Parts: sequence; structure tokens; C-alpha cells
Amino acid sequence: MATFVVLARLTPEGYKRLARDPQRLAAVNADVERLGGRVLRQYAVLGEYDLVTFIDVADNISAASIAAEISGLGTVKLELFPAIGFDRFVELLKIRSYRTEPHTWQTQPWARLLRRAGRYWVMTRHVNRLCKPLTVEGRELLRDVKGPAIIIANHTSHIDTLALLTALPGHLREKLAVAAAADRFYRTSMRSWWFSLFWNTYPVARGGGKAALDYTMSLLERNWSIVIFPEGGRFKPGRLQKFRHGPTIMAMEAKVPVIPAYLEGLHKLMPRGQRTPSPGPASVRFGEPVSLAGVGSIPEGTSLLERSVRELGGLPIRDAKAEPAAAGAEAGRR
Repeated sequence: MATFVVLARLTPEGYKRLARDPQRLAAVNADVERLGGRVLRQYAVLGEYDLVTFIDVADNISAASIAAEISGLGTVKLELFPAIGFDRFVELLKIRSYRTEPHTWQTQPWARLLRRAGRYWVMTRHVNRLCKPLTVEGRELLRDVKGPAIIIANHTSHIDTLALLTALPGHLREKLAVAAAADRFYRTSMRSWWFSLFWNTYPVARGGGKAALDYTMSLLERNWSIVIFPEGGRFKPGRLQKFRHGPTIMAMEAKVPVIPAYLEGLHKLMPRGQRTPSPGPASVRFGEPVSLAGVGSIPEGTSLLERSVRELGGLPIRDAKAEPAAAGAEAGRR
């Protein structure tokens, strides 16, 4: 879980409502719980802000969604700040700066043309060399999905993205963007250009909050499909972590289907900590697109998406709503 500090200013209407009904604040906190957050502590303060609240949420995008919905009530204006331990803060001070804004040109026609022309040299030949063989199952289930859509999968290796993009049918791959950790893939100008042009990745800053949600939503609105790994990092095979709420929130707001996929064998080709990949068999298995229309809550939708990936991998089905979210510390080492 991620902890956020929420600074709130009451609007004139908010002052009136709270004066008439002091229990209104408890109702707002209940809304936070309904949206997948947990209120840890809350204080009224004198000064520039009226309330300071500490909340736990599954991820940055979930926090941004909660802030947007609560602010939309018209009684309070919120500002969110991700909270981290001091040791982590000192580590971040040592990290080189990295790009956090997407390249505006990467969805332009000329960039798409270059990406298509370079796909074999940048992607396909490497997959052919490393995945011996690459078995793809369920691609026929995606024949009628024209896009936009959100593609989700388990994550165990840096080769996952290569294999997943190669396995997708061409009509989805042509307008597809990949969310990527900014502090890993966007540290230098040359590196950021390369991934943005040939993989069509865009940077997502850890702690980026609403900015990451806004850009992803703008892509979906322009009929681009998105690849996201809902676990939030790379983990051991066969141990699927509790999914974060980001894909659920975006699928519900954009009203797009979610395509589940399960990747197998790729962790053996390039285990964590190994720089040089080794050839071996791998597989990508697609499932039926999942619609979240009519789903009652964000946690319920996330549970449904996690279950769809677990079923593809033959993993035990669990009640995701009853378990705590995966610890962000391990994901932070991605």
C-alpha cells in the first residue's frame, strides 16, 4: 500500500455543510473507503488548509481517482502528496534526474511509420532469437476487439514487453502504448527517445499520481490501447501479486474492455539480475476480453481482473478483496 498526505481546503459550501452536519466528514471518509482507500489519521488545522488526512491506497492512480471524485462533490479542494520513509527519500536524492513527460511526437503518423518499419530489427528478431519457440494461445479471442483496450499481464522479466507486443494481433499493436517506469527507462535523452519511438512507451513517475492517469486516459480517448502490468513490478513466477486498482479505474472511466494475458517461461530467459538473456521456450496466453460494465466497485473490478489472469495461468483463485495489497517496496526495486 502507498501512503498519501491529503491537504484539504473547505469551500464556502463545505463550511456550511460541516457546520450543519458534523457527521458529513465521516461520510466523506466512508467514500474514501468505498473507493479502495483507508483513512489512517485526520486532523483539523488552523492556517492555509482546513484538514490534514493520512490515507493508504493501493497505488498512485487510485489516489488520484479518489481525489478527483471527492473534489467533484464541490465541498472541498484536495491536494495529494505521496509520503515515503526518510531512508527512501535520501536514496531518491542520489538518483539522476529522469524524464517524466511523454514525448508529444510519439503518436504522430511519422513516428508510427518508423515504428512499423523498425519493428523487425528492434523487436521481432530478438523474440525469434530468444523465444525458442514462442507459443501464442487465444489470439483468435481478440479478433473482434478493435480498440481501444487495456492489456494486462503478469510480470516476471524485462522480456515480457517484447514477447507480449509480438504476440498481439497486428490490428491492436498498431495503436498501442506501454506504461514504463520513468526512473528506469527515461534516465537519458537517447534512452527515452529509443523506447518512445520503437516501443511507444511513455514515462510513469513513481508517485506521479494524477498526471499518469490523465495521460493514459487521453490515449484511450484517442483510441489508443494500453499495456499495463497491474502488479506494479516484476515478481517471481507463479506468485501473482495482488493487482493495483489503476487498470480498473481507467477501464471503468473510459468504458473499454480489458484483455488478460499470462506470460510463462520468460523469467528463465532473463532472470532478475541477469544482463544477458538465454534462449528457451516461452508462451503468451490470451483470455476473453473482460468488461467491467455493471461492476459495483473498484475493488470488485480489480478482483475480477486478477482472477482472469490467475485462471489463464492455472493459479489458485483467491478472494483478492480480503487480502492486503502487495507491498510497494518490492515493486520499487523493479
